[in-house]
Amino acid sequence: MDLIEKRAMDDVYPMPIEGREDPPRQKGLTMVIDMGSDVSATEGLINFAGRYFDIFKISSGSAALYPERIIRKKIQILKENNIEIEAGGSHFEVAIWKGKFKEYIKKLINIKIDYVEIADGHLPLELSKRLDLIHLAKDMGIKVITEVGKKQPKENIKAVGIIEQVNKDLEAGADLVIIEGKASGKNVGIFNSDGSIIESELEKIIHGVIDVNKLIWEAPLREQQQMLILKFGPNVNLGNILPEEVYPLELLRNGLMLMPLINAYNQDMGRI
Repeated sequence: MDLIEKRAMDDVYPMPIEGREDPPRQKGLTMVIDMGSDVSATEGLINFAGRYFDIFKISSGSAALYPERIIRKKIQILKENNIEIEAGGSHFEVAIWKGKFKEYIKKLINIKIDYVEIADGHLPLELSKRLDLIHLAKDMGIKVITEVGKKQPKENIKAVGIIEQVNKDLEAGADLVIIEGKASGKNVGIFNSDGSIIESELEKIIHGVIDVNKLIWEAPLREQQQMLILKFGPNVNLGNILPEEVYPLELLRNGLMLMPLINAYNQDMGRI
């Protein structure tokens, strides 16, 4: 499928926010989470929104339940459309717990998954072992996305800890680093219990990490996505996006609704 085909309004007006990257993207990545969907749903998502997402994350251990023929077919369809696939961190945590890391990586490579996620959101993992596993995964021939942050609010990591972990992961060879936002987007990482962004924590992370462009901000809530787009522009990397939220997110990135639209208008009118 041609992911760059002409859109309905392309010959009528330019996008209110210019500069949105086209696929294949190096920045402005959208990571979709798949909690368990059939082949037809994946095909439908690509046909409708394949232009607007870049990484398909097989999340929450769901790959362990898929019949192998199904997951291979889903991966084939995604790869035919230049969409990369990530195995979520829960798969990794179970593999480490059971002492099957190398077997796990070999399986991911065999079924043509692009990224392993190395994370400790649920289960403990020593820092030295985490860094060794990043090196080992890279040596075995798979790309690495790490995730920084905890699932439980009582274990929430502040900015200084996030910065330290992000930089160590990148120095160890991680290709990208996810900032934990959970499925709820609340009481974790840079988010308050109501889902609002803790600006002071965000600023510390921005100025403290080696390369902010290597970060994927998990932001499942639309208000969070809007604020991060207003902060960074249309080409901020965002994750934990549900399939049905791909279009609303892309509307925000292009300034076609809510505050990004109002902001783009005010800038064009010289009001900002």
